[in-house]
Amino acid sequence: MSGRKRPNKRIVLWFLAALAAVFTGCGSRDDGERAQKQETQQAEIFSMETEPVLDYEVPVVLPGILVDRIGYEALSYKTAVVRGSSLPARFRIVNADTGEVVYTGSLEGAGYDTETKEYNSYGDFSALTEEGVYYMECDMLGRSYSFEIKDTMYEDLMEEAIALLNGRRSHLTEADVLDVCQSVSVLLLSYELFAPVYEGRAAEGKEPPLIALVKSYAEWLLTMQDAQTGAVLEEGEALWTETAWLSAVLAKFSYTYQKYDSVYATVCLQASDKAWKAITEQKQQKAEESGEGSYEEVMFYAAAELYRATGRNAYHLMVIELSKDMTADADKVALVFGTLTYASTKRSVNMDLCARLTKVLLDEAEYIAELAQEDVFSAGSSLAEESLEEILWDMVVVSSVDYIITNHEYATLIENHLHYLAGVNETAACHTCPDGESAGADIGKDCMSTAEYVMMLSEILSHKQEE
Repeated sequence: MSGRKRPNKRIVLWFLAALAAVFTGCGSRDDGERAQKQETQQAEIFSMETEPVLDYEVPVVLPGILVDRIGYEALSYKTAVVRGSSLPARFRIVNADTGEVVYTGSLEGAGYDTETKEYNSYGDFSALTEEGVYYMECDMLGRSYSFEIKDTMYEDLMEEAIALLNGRRSHLTEADVLDVCQSVSVLLLSYELFAPVYEGRAAEGKEPPLIALVKSYAEWLLTMQDAQTGAVLEEGEALWTETAWLSAVLAKFSYTYQKYDSVYATVCLQASDKAWKAITEQKQQKAEESGEGSYEEVMFYAAAELYRATGRNAYHLMVIELSKDMTADADKVALVFGTLTYASTKRSVNMDLCARLTKVLLDEAEYIAELAQEDVFSAGSSLAEESLEEILWDMVVVSSVDYIITNHEYATLIENHLHYLAGVNETAACHTCPDGESAGADIGKDCMSTAEYVMMLSEILSHKQEE
């Protein structure tokens, strides 16, 4: 065929009938009636719908080459996931500024996904270490999003995240107490486990920027505490869960800040103890559930922090008492914080309790690592099955376990998750892009997600310092 469309048979028949009517003189009488009839027939022939149909959807086209849309550390390993109904044998890395091909490699580890009916391979370009902005391209698949290679990628990302937390400090409201308490808990835990990462960035004789940030949040939390009752109030009513979190966090901060300013650390410890007295006086009263974990689990966390900070046996007895009826679970945020504090204290502890609680965290980290071995993105947590909040918390647990047993596999696992959240995922969405260029830009939406992101970076950087 020449490319022309075949004429519609109904249109042709109507046109021939109209010509016949003209040449036989049938149009000479009752012209108005016949004209109206012809218009009606024509409308029936050409009409499609009484109203336009606008409910169609444009299909989403996902890229066939998945890269970390923020970028890669120059000396770290660098891989991209390539997917499609058929795949080429090789890939190219192109300088985005000059268009020059700077690296070529073979796609490896081909596999087939029965659910998506696609083949998957990996392009490893770890040997490319020169700083710059690049993209990957393959025959049949096109090109990836652009990404950066930089010597100080992770350090810069951490600075940006801490700056983001500093910016949020001036916009806090009373509704943010739980978010702030949980966020400060993550930041202080990160500092406790990976202190050299932060202390190396501080000016001589000055507290690290992270500690200065946490202090500003502690100052804000103190303003949320009622001077008379020691509780966090809302319209005159005590919020017991928030008060328990306040007690735990101020005790944790006091313990860490002691070496920088013992006077201010003591002020925070006294405020923590006041909050503790308020919640223990109300322990017979049914407490509301709010945020992550139950009221009793937050009390366990607070008791563990106060025991570590003061050494008072009354707090230790409360730790043991509260633990009796609790089910150890790595998803219970306050319980995990309390477990890590209790296990790390230099004071006398119940070894059986320590072993029981920490085993749950070790098992959880091992489970996530096993899942990662079978995952096309090498991530043991998936946005297809979990929320972003759950994945970030998984990484807090894995980071903590990595400190306990120092496993290089866990460091790689966390770095893989960092790439996963930045674009090497099912939808190529960047959940860590700070400028909101992706619909998935979620890191930074609250203090907690940003703090967990900081902890991931600190764990990766701690291994970099050891190399």
